[in-house]
Amino acid sequence: MKYLIFDSGPIISLTMSGLLPVLEKLKENFKGEFIMTPQVKQEVVDKPLKIKKYELEAIQVNTLLEKGIFKSSSNFFSNQKLELETNKILKMANGALRGVKDKAKINLLQGGEASCIAFARLCKCNNVIVIDERTTRLLSESPRSLHKLMERKLHTHLMLEESLIREFKDLKFIRSPELLFIAYKKNLIPMKKDKQLLDALLYGVKFKGAAISSGEIEEMKSLI
Repeated sequence: MKYLIFDSGPIISLTMSGLLPVLEKLKENFKGEFIMTPQVKQEVVDKPLKIKKYELEAIQVNTLLEKGIFKSSSNFFSNQKLELETNKILKMANGALRGVKDKAKINLLQGGEASCIAFARLCKCNNVIVIDERTTRLLSESPRSLHKLMERKLHTHLMLEESLIREFKDLKFIRSPELLFIAYKKNLIPMKKDKQLLDALLYGVKFKGAAISSGEIEEMKSLI
């Protein structure tokens, strides 16, 4: 069994782009489960349902939960067990970078992102985290690059405690643009298939918050 564990960012990007139905098509072709944690549900359903501006989008996402496109993580682990692991992840990640002078911790992860990592670690299965946010991916794939990035961003010297995040190094990630690229190749987008459509799909989610460069998009387009 394979698992795609969704952070809130890709769900929001796809919802705002009118592309949630593509997830249903992908799920039909995916031999596994799409997972949503309670922390992510809070961000994409529970809170937005109370805000008129985002209520419609929240209903659309909740409909996918009701239809079983997304499975709640509680079907696999208790919410209490996941929360304990999430808090452990937050403690490690948010203690990995500190100010040189004041020793102040730099918050790198929020609850939703940490809960996705927590599920990935608990399930010990074939899984990929669907996340658009660059910080989380760098934390696993290149912590030293993240160290330099945060120093430039905050204009201060930071210490990196790599021992705290060593356990994150084997995580696997995919972004919403890459999911759309797969959907495009599999003819799952109900529109005329040409390079302009692919261009529109990739730039559409880029401008909705997905961390992907124009160079990466052009490289993906060149593969078609």
